[in-house]
Order: sequence, then C-alpha cells, then structure tokens
Amino acid sequence: MKPNAFITGLSVLALATTAYADVDVTVTGATAFRAATLASIKAKYVASGAAFKFAHDQPTSGGTTYTGATRAIFIGTFPGVTGTTTIRCCFTGSVEGIRALTSVTDPLPPTYYQSALLASTTATVGGAELANQGTTGAAGATSDIAFSDVTKASTPYASQAMLPATPAAGVIVFTMLTNEGSTITNVTAQQFRALLTKGYQPLSLFTGVAADVTNVFATGRNDGSGTRTTYLAETGYGISNTVKQYVTNISSGTALGTIQLVPAGGVNSPALAGQSTANASTVWGQDVAGNGGYNSGSTLRTDMGKTGTSGVTVLDETGADAFGATVRADLVTWLSLSDAVTARGNGAILCGYNGVKLDGIAVSGTSMSAADKAKVTNGSYTAWGYENMYRRSTITSGDKLAVYDGIKAAIPSNLGSAGVALSDMAVGRETDGGTVAP
Repeated sequence: MKPNAFITGLSVLALATTAYADVDVTVTGATAFRAATLASIKAKYVASGAAFKFAHDQPTSGGTTYTGATRAIFIGTFPGVTGTTTIRCCFTGSVEGIRALTSVTDPLPPTYYQSALLASTTATVGGAELANQGTTGAAGATSDIAFSDVTKASTPYASQAMLPATPAAGVIVFTMLTNEGSTITNVTAQQFRALLTKGYQPLSLFTGVAADVTNVFATGRNDGSGTRTTYLAETGYGISNTVKQYVTNISSGTALGTIQLVPAGGVNSPALAGQSTANASTVWGQDVAGNGGYNSGSTLRTDMGKTGTSGVTVLDETGADAFGATVRADLVTWLSLSDAVTARGNGAILCGYNGVKLDGIAVSGTSMSAADKAKVTNGSYTAWGYENMYRRSTITSGDKLAVYDGIKAAIPSNLGSAGVALSDMAVGRETDGGTVAP
C-alpha cells in the first residue's frame, strides 16, 4: 500500500471511530434545581424514542421519585448524539458545583455512579428504572456541567474559566419559610439580617406583639449552597459574610428535639448525637461556629415540617445547653419553591417576603398560580435568582456540547414548581440580589 493511501485509510478509520464513540457526561450543582434537571434529562432520552435505563439513590426525604435523588445515572440514546450516551448526576450544591468545573483542586469531588450499576438491567422504551440504590459503586470524578442558583461572580471561583458567558437557563423562585406551629407570616430582609447576625431573635420582632418573648432561630444551608448565596445576596447581608445558623441534631418524625449552633467542622469532639461533618462551612475558608448549615435542601425541608412548640433543647457551639431548659423554638429559613412545597406538605408554613406572598402555592398549590407567577415576572416579588447552566471551558464542540445544548433546551418545559422560563420574565436583574427592574 502506498504511504498516502495508508494515511488516508487511518483517517477514515479515525473518523468512523469518532462518529460512533460513546460519550460520558457528568452533571453536578444545585440541589434546589435537581428536579428540573433530572426531568429535563429524562425527557431527552424519552424523546429519542429508543430504549434506555436509569438508576438513582433514594431521595433524602424518603419515597422513590427519581427527581428528588442526589445521585442518578442515565444510559441510552440521546437525541443528536450517535452511540450510547451516559449522563451521571451528583447534586452537591451550586457553589460546590462551580468549584467542580474549575482548575482549582476540588477537596470534595462529586461522587458519581459508575455504569456497572445498570449492567444487569435491560433497557426499555420509556426507561427501565433501578430505584433506591446505595452509594456502592459511586466514585469521585471531574464534572462537565454544573447548575448553579448564582453566577460564578458570587463565588470564590469568579476568575476561573468556564462557559458560556451568558449561562442563565431559567429563573428559580424561593420563599421564606417557618416551621409547623409558628405564628410568623412574613419575613423582611431586615428581620432576616438580624436573625443571621445573632442566630436568634425574639418572636416579637416578626409579629410586633410585645408579649411574644419566645425565640426564633435562623437555620439554613452551608456555604457550598447557591440557595444560601442567594438569600445572603437578596437580603443585603453579604454573600461572603459569616452567619449564625442552627441545625437539628435530634428530632422525632413530627417534633424538633435538639437544635445546635453549628460548631466549626460541623461536629464537636467527641461528636454529639445527630451531628455531621457535611454541615461544615467549606468554601470561603470561614469554618467558624455558626457559619455552617445543612448540606442539602431536602434535609432542611424535612426538619421545617416539624414543630418546635413542645420544648426544644438548644445547644451552643460547644454542645452546652444555651438556655438551661427546653424552650419553644420557631425556625426561619429560605428554600426553593419545590423544596418548600414538600415541607409545607409536612406542616411547614410559607411566609411572605417583604410583604409580598405567593398566596396560591402557600396554601395548597404545587405550582405557581397565574397571579403568583405575575408577581415574579412583573417584579413585585423578588425572592428569585437566575438558574445558571455552566460547562467546563474545554467543551466547545462535539457530543458533550450537544448534550449540554439538549438539556438546556428541555428546561423550560420541565421546570415544574422550580421556577419560571426566561421568556416569561418582564423584569430582570444584573447581578445576584441586584435591583429588579424591566
């Protein structure tokens, strides 16, 4: 064979191999947006008309619905991509998701399911589901795509390269929330700032009734969370400022038992019952008492569905009883609508924010009414942020870009109660927590 013919043959073989190569895409980021993300991914596999299979862990709130999973894997045909496409998901939080796309060494790499998990499952049209899997077979890996409730400019990784320059894929809506049994109906930005500064405030600050002398406690997410970054930006507290937040250590199915100001590192030494290192502050280098929080919105929403009226033990960061006796404890936090609706089903109460309330969804709805949606799209309700979809800076063409574009295109039809399509917004904001205006 002549040399030029041999080279041509190799080129043809290389092209054929590329055309039929399988692709593996990893997705991480916002826990608050996971339902919309997973629904969008599954919708694309369904749209292919081909058989596929998927697996997921058990949602932290219980049940089996895949859209509440922390880890999931899909294997099959993705529209526009030749061969088998495997999409692996692990939702660790918005800021941690952005960190996972950067060149910065990630001390907490997302742990994704491996393809072998589904080796014995036969794909079907519509999807063969393997539910409630454990963590066996999950391993740390680099990430290709990350969803974030905030832009990279609101994280310590603002200077790191990632694409695209305009990453917004939708609008995610939040609400202030208080736990079952509380009499709080509205929370202002000023009240929330006061709460985060000290960790607790008298109930009278929220009700205006002098006789309300019991305490309200701040609770919320750790600093790897976009939900937390959003509430610190929107309320004017400052996204990198330290807070004082409490988490639940001990509770029954319906009542809070013990809450604690989060110790540095998330645990005391020796560790107390119910503590977790996952609650530590890990992103801004501010692992100090109070600055931690829940590492998942689904865990927080579960605790918000419990009452603190029957007597709660409140511990300081050292593990000592802060008040010397059990007390009534109302909790206040901020959650995405999808998490808040689940919490409300267990007894939590959706509050107004700065005097504006999403009335329909607060009472019994699972998605925003037309009137509630108008409050967001026209600007009277400002507890929202853009949901951003970033990808690794090296993904500029090829199958991984096709997967990115396909998922992003499916999001407006799969938002559920998570938020609002960009095309519906009559107002906008230039930065996270920035002024809302047409």
